[in-house]
Amino acid sequence: MLNLTLIQMQFALFFDEIENRPDKLANKVEDALESLFDQMPTILPVPPEAPLDVPSVIMQSSDGVYTCNIAKTRIDFIVNSNGGHSISVGLDKFIDLINSFSEAVYSYKKVVRFGLIGRYFITDKDPVRKIKGKYFKGDLGELEELNIRFNKRFDGNNIVFNDIVEISKGNSNENGNITDGIFLQRDLNNVPVQIISMEEIFSIIDSHKDKFSQSGLSELIE
Repeated sequence: MLNLTLIQMQFALFFDEIENRPDKLANKVEDALESLFDQMPTILPVPPEAPLDVPSVIMQSSDGVYTCNIAKTRIDFIVNSNGGHSISVGLDKFIDLINSFSEAVYSYKKVVRFGLIGRYFITDKDPVRKIKGKYFKGDLGELEELNIRFNKRFDGNNIVFNDIVEISKGNSNENGNITDGIFLQRDLNNVPVQIISMEEIFSIIDSHKDKFSQSGLSELIE
C-alpha cells in the first residue's frame, strides 16, 4: 500500500455575478459553520484594478487548519491536514463541512462552477521510476524530473465535468527532515454553465468521491 498523506482539500464556488460586499457573505459562512473560524476575519483593501479572484476577506481558524477566502468572483473553503487522519476519514468530514458551507453561499449567491481539489504526498525513494513505470512503456533513460497532467472529461445532467490529475516528483519537509516522493493533485470541476444547483454539485461529488479515496488515488500511481 502506498504511503499517502493528505496535504490539503479545497472546495471552490464561482459566482454568476461580481460580489462587491464579500463581508456579507463572510457573515453567512461564519454563522453556518459556527465556531470553526475563531480568528478575526482579515479585510484586505483590494484596489479596483486588481484581478477579480484576489481575496478581499480571509477567515481562519486559530490552529491553521481551516481557511475561507472570499473574492469578487469566487469563494474557497480550504482544510489543511495535520497528517493525523486517514484519507477516507478526512474526505467524509470535508464533504460534511462543504455541505453546510454551500448552503450558506447558495442562500446569498448563484453559482456557475465548482471545484473540488485534493492535494497529496506519496513517500517514495525513487519517485521518477515510480511515475515512469506507471505511465511509460518505453525506456526514457535517466530523468531528473517527470511531471504528468491529464484531464478526463465526462458528461452529467447536460453539464461537462473535468477530472484533472497532476503528478510530479517532489519532497516534503517535516521539521527539517527532507523526504523524497510524489506530489499528486486531483481536481474535479465543471465547465462554467449559466447556473449549477447545489444538488447537481453534490450528486457529482457523491458519485465520484471514491476517486479521492486511498484506493482511488493509488490507482493513479500503482
